Amino acid sequence: MKNKIYDVLLVGTGLSSLAFIDSYLEKNKKIDVISFKRNTKEKSKINNKHIFKILPPQMIGEENQVLDYFHFNKIKVNKKNNFFGSLEFGGLSNYWGLQIDKNILGDINHLKKNTQIKILNSFKELFKKLSLIGNFDDSTKNPFEKNQYIGKEFFNKNYDLYLDEPILAFQKKSNRIIKFSDINEDKDKLTPLNFYNKHLKKKNITFHNYFIEEIKDYKNLVLINCKNSKEKKTFLTKKLILGCGTLITTKLIMDYLNISKEVRINHHPRLFSLYFSKNKWKNAMKFQPSHLHLKSKSKPYLFTADFRPGNKIIIDAIIKFKFFLSPFKFIINIFRENLIFSNILIEPKHGNLFMKKKNSFYEIYSKNKDVKKLFKKINNTVFKFLKKTKRFLPFYINYFPGYGADFHYFGTILMGKKGKLSVNEKCQLRNNKKIYLIDGSVLNFKKNKYPLGLIMANSRRIGKEI
Repeated sequence: MKNKIYDVLLVGTGLSSLAFIDSYLEKNKKIDVISFKRNTKEKSKINNKHIFKILPPQMIGEENQVLDYFHFNKIKVNKKNNFFGSLEFGGLSNYWGLQIDKNILGDINHLKKNTQIKILNSFKELFKKLSLIGNFDDSTKNPFEKNQYIGKEFFNKNYDLYLDEPILAFQKKSNRIIKFSDINEDKDKLTPLNFYNKHLKKKNITFHNYFIEEIKDYKNLVLINCKNSKEKKTFLTKKLILGCGTLITTKLIMDYLNISKEVRINHHPRLFSLYFSKNKWKNAMKFQPSHLHLKSKSKPYLFTADFRPGNKIIIDAIIKFKFFLSPFKFIINIFRENLIFSNILIEPKHGNLFMKKKNSFYEIYSKNKDVKKLFKKINNTVFKFLKKTKRFLPFYINYFPGYGADFHYFGTILMGKKGKLSVNEKCQLRNNKKIYLIDGSVLNFKKNKYPLGLIMANSRRIGKEI
């Protein structure tokens, strides 16, 4: 075999991979990346349209990319599950910006102290490198416009909730204090494409347009068999870095290790809620990340209920999904700032997603499990509080979109654990230290309901150490 031998070969172009590249290239001259780029002129022939039963606003019109993402990577999604995500320049990834829970170290405190410190330092470097607004240290103030609608005066010892203002990070234009209304969603949001264009476009990165069919051992190297619509190709590398998103990374490692048993995919089941405020909650942005979080104080389950005002993008998405509302679009938009939308995200132990190989494909499925009763309890706790503020009308609308209808898939091949499906604290696969995993598959998020920042910080750490 006379193939070129690469020192490092990266798979994936989502935000975790780009954070790795940015860090890796600080001390190296170039990097090669495998990332399949779909021909957008071709219409998908795949008939699995249930996987985008619900699409977030940014994915409207991108159904074929979602379909092909799963099909070309030989993953089938069971009809009971709904999946969606941003495929703008890579894997399924966060779209609107970097939203962070303050307790960054809460989900990595099982790791060695030195590892925790390195991840935290990488977090700080990310904020500085990308000129991000926000902070993750309570000793300084978040420069964002504060929530003025639900004040801390509404909380006392009798309540089961506490107020937490999330950390919101966008690329800032200047040193002045930034308000929500001054942020341009299209240009300032933290997406893979924006990350690449602003920080990596002029770097020495070679992209190889393939998707991976097989990973094998070859002497002291890793062999990767790839293909695209025109040809097949084999790569040989000393170190293989997988940052292709939890679903694809997990599938590739299961295939490589010949694991036939089902593997649990951790995620945060989500409930969409709509509340009606008596006063307008003004917002000039096309889309606003959550303005505040309500979290559980004493309940036996951990959840985050976030809140954001209505806007035209959300209204358009709802009417696309609930078409019978289209005659009322004009009226709904008049009152959109009185509509308060919320995600209630619960801890992954209540998740219900699994992956298992069935014939030549890997199927993602759920089992007979119902979280609606749990969501009802949580929503009653949240709504009880909202009524006590006397700022909301006494009714609400809930919608549970089903298992898989969230961006957060993680924790399949955990760092710092034991067993074949695990990595060490350098993110090397247990039985082959030439294979590194740098995406959400290596972390679990029980406390943090917005995991992207920590995933990027960890991948940046590995980029420096590899």
